[in-house]
Amino acid sequence: MKRSTLFICSTLCAFSAQAEDLSSSAEEVDYTPTLEQWQRTAQNPLSPNFSLPFRYTFHGDAPAGDVHIGSFSPVIPIKFDGWNIINKLTLNIMGTPGDITGIKGLPQPYTGDGHGGSDGYATGLADMDFTSYFSSTIGENVTYGLGATFTFPTDEPSRELGSGQVSMGPAAMIVYQPNNWTFGLEVQQIWSVIGSSGRDDVSQMVLQPSIYYNLPEGWYLLSDMQMVTNWNSRTSQQWTVPVGGGVGKLFKTGKHAVDIRLESYYNAITPTEAPNWSVGASVNFIFGEL
Repeated sequence: MKRSTLFICSTLCAFSAQAEDLSSSAEEVDYTPTLEQWQRTAQNPLSPNFSLPFRYTFHGDAPAGDVHIGSFSPVIPIKFDGWNIINKLTLNIMGTPGDITGIKGLPQPYTGDGHGGSDGYATGLADMDFTSYFSSTIGENVTYGLGATFTFPTDEPSRELGSGQVSMGPAAMIVYQPNNWTFGLEVQQIWSVIGSSGRDDVSQMVLQPSIYYNLPEGWYLLSDMQMVTNWNSRTSQQWTVPVGGGVGKLFKTGKHAVDIRLESYYNAITPTEAPNWSVGASVNFIFGEL
């Protein structure tokens, strides 16, 4: 009887020690996302990962001249059980000659008056945008978000760069990611609520469909077309509709990733005072585990 009891106790102790070793080994496993998982994250603006995107866009061949825009758009997520709040703040540095429209950051054209130089060219901090989405998922492949977007004029004192108005409105986004594809659609509408009495009221919609196709080794093809509608303009001058695309490459850096892309678009439909084409380059630093 004593031998049986001793054998049972020894067996239980050995099993317990083995279980502790297995648990300790499991805790020591360092999970690192795959390249494909990082691609899905980089291509989904509603992913709950902190990121730092930098972007430069050149808008060319407008009657009044060319527009340069440099953007810094940190994404700050707040995670809840089953829900996320995705906050995106965009700061823009702009250079523009005036009388330009058809661009998200310039909802109504202005006429340069010499503040930026003898030819009216202005350069500096343009409007600041803030968008916040309440986001969740449907199954494994669908992410959606509902929220609000705000625009604040930051070009003081002349407010030549941007709208010169505080504007706000609703925002919605849906992202579908089957296999190697990502399909997205974002819609934002803003109306001006207060601002410079010398500037026109704002009623602007941004409709942004996006398509990504992932290739081996982190490469991918994309088309991310930002369509802009200024409802306060004449009917024939309201829409800017680009067509085009680009190529991108994602790099893993341990538990983080870097996403680089180059794009070019031709404006198939455009107001008279808008650019005819654009080219953009961006670098996005993505942090945190999936």
